[in-house]
Amino acid sequence: MDREDVKDELVEQAKKVIDEQTTHREKLEEKAIQGSKKKAGGPWTKQEIEFLKNNRKEMSNEELEEFMKGNEFDREDDDWKPFSRTEERYILQSYGTTDTGEIAEGLNRSVEQVEKKIKMMGLEV
Repeated sequence: MDREDVKDELVEQAKKVIDEQTTHREKLEEKAIQGSKKKAGGPWTKQEIEFLKNNRKEMSNEELEEFMKGNEFDREDDDWKPFSRTEERYILQSYGTTDTGEIAEGLNRSVEQVEKKIKMMGLEV
């Protein structure tokens, strides 16, 4: 087998792996968008769908699976209410310069809710 044949074989193997990963990722995205699979806490929220749209390319397949199972974003408190645009702007303006606890206090929300929202917005906690 000469050098060109080896290169061709490696390229074919790489294409196969990429196709398998893409198919797996597409299946996960389809489940999220359709909301056909319910998580432990109930159906997908708009924030969770937005999180997936914003982070699907950066997350590994394993991270996406964890999210799909609901392990990362399970809502422990039933009083979760969507964040308003004003609250989201406040988080963005305060992020990086203000402690999460202070942001939560300013929004009259729990630290856990603010941390989850920060993650959903694609920011580091």
